[in-house]
Amino acid sequence: MPADLPERAAFKDRTLLFFSVFAAVLYAVGIAKYLHSPNDPLLSATTPWFLLVTGLPAFIISIPSERGVLYLAWGVVSCIFTLAVEIAGVKTGALFGSYEYGKTLGPHILGVPPVIGFNWVIIVLGFSGVCSRLPCGAACKAFLSAASATGFDWVMEPVAIALGYWKWEQNCIPLQNYAAWFFVSLVMSAAYVHLRVTWRNPAPFIIVFAQLVFFAVLRVSLGLSAC
Repeated sequence: MPADLPERAAFKDRTLLFFSVFAAVLYAVGIAKYLHSPNDPLLSATTPWFLLVTGLPAFIISIPSERGVLYLAWGVVSCIFTLAVEIAGVKTGALFGSYEYGKTLGPHILGVPPVIGFNWVIIVLGFSGVCSRLPCGAACKAFLSAASATGFDWVMEPVAIALGYWKWEQNCIPLQNYAAWFFVSLVMSAAYVHLRVTWRNPAPFIIVFAQLVFFAVLRVSLGLSAC
């Protein structure tokens, strides 16, 4: 056993603690700001940067010591995959339903903000990491991760619409959207489980949990429904 192993473990614990407090404070401030002044243009301007400032460190500090290259490859490929799926979805309406992105999430590539692909990665990574520790088979882990990500989307959707992230053609979220969310999440989760990456850092799940609390509080506080 390396002599500096306890020191490295203590450093990782301190880093995770700092990151957890950092994420909790940022999302708590975000909730307060949206409830107090939901139309503040500064909130819209900073949203994509907020997702990157919280999500990117979570992804980086979670790079495992074993299979790190595969982990990075999964992240990059998954980001490109979800961005391509979203572009196809916006252009055709055949995947998620008829919708379009607003300006809140930043510049678009073929109608889709690039940050949306990255946030897909963080959401699926967070749930896949947790589910990878469950005492069940690979198919079960991937299924539960995809189901959790789909449940996350159900909580998020009405708030995302209210905040101008995107809008649906008839102002009603189709069931088709959730079916597509499950399928896309299942593909990503199955790939993650197949990599057999050891889950040692819960930072991505901390971000996902913070986002879930953010959307849940705003959904209840603003009295938002699915349609």
